[in-house]
Amino acid sequence: MNLRYGGFLVAMIMLNAVALPAQSGRPEVCPGNADDFAAIEKKAEAHDPVAQTALASCYDLGRHVQPNGKESIHWLTEAAGQGYGPAQYELGRIYLYGRGVPADYDKALLWERKAAEQGDPRAQRDLAFMYERGFGVQADPAQAAEWNRKAATQGQPEAQMQLARALDQGAGVAKNPGEASQWYARAASHEPAAQLELARKFAEGANCTQAIHWYQEAATHGQATAMYELGNLYLSKQCGANQSQAFTWFTIGARFGSSESKTEAEKLERTLTAQQKKQDRQRAEQWIKRHSGADQEEGEEEKR
Repeated sequence: MNLRYGGFLVAMIMLNAVALPAQSGRPEVCPGNADDFAAIEKKAEAHDPVAQTALASCYDLGRHVQPNGKESIHWLTEAAGQGYGPAQYELGRIYLYGRGVPADYDKALLWERKAAEQGDPRAQRDLAFMYERGFGVQADPAQAAEWNRKAATQGQPEAQMQLARALDQGAGVAKNPGEASQWYARAASHEPAAQLELARKFAEGANCTQAIHWYQEAATHGQATAMYELGNLYLSKQCGANQSQAFTWFTIGARFGSSESKTEAEKLERTLTAQQKKQDRQRAEQWIKRHSGADQEEGEEEKR
């Protein structure tokens, strides 16, 4: 990846950052107002699928009624049977993840597919996930990539991330690193794993400013691998060697469970003065305190 291509990626990020769809104010969500709830109950009994889905939400949340998973599934099934996509999606997820009932991949596949075929990007991503893992179906990378692409084009960040990986690896689709980079850029606003991949792309292209930025973004979300790789980037001549910054990031990475960072920090420690080590450790502590999102994952091994 050359510098011109790195500039293209920056433009892609700016143009294609997609906001997640708002979850509040949806008609199928249980209302807070008691009068509205009474109206929804009446509509649900009259076979209104939107009201039935909202009533299912009420039973799931225990709002205006006692929590009751069976009632929630009953009303979702009523709505889904009428072809209402949001109910089909919610019912599919219940069976996919075993929420209140044993997981049932056959039923999950049935309802997720129905919702996906109606164009629901959340269901399309779930269906891709089932093809990726072989849940209820034979594992099929090509089908997974196809459904991820459908969801990705509608702005579903996880689907964008998984499609980018498939294109990078040639899994189920022709290998296409250029297109993969475009999807990483689109997903980076919401997916820490995409931020890490994007940082790597910029580092390969010697775009140090953008590489450091995206490594830091991924680190903010607790990605210990990003901390380790950022430390290495600061050690390399490619972006101007800075042992102090490298030691700081290795120290942070070690605190977040990276054995590689711990090893590198210990090696680098021998080359620094007592004053340098004190300042760098203080900087690491300050970073950890400032990033509460990262604090939640402190001590966990990097999962991606």
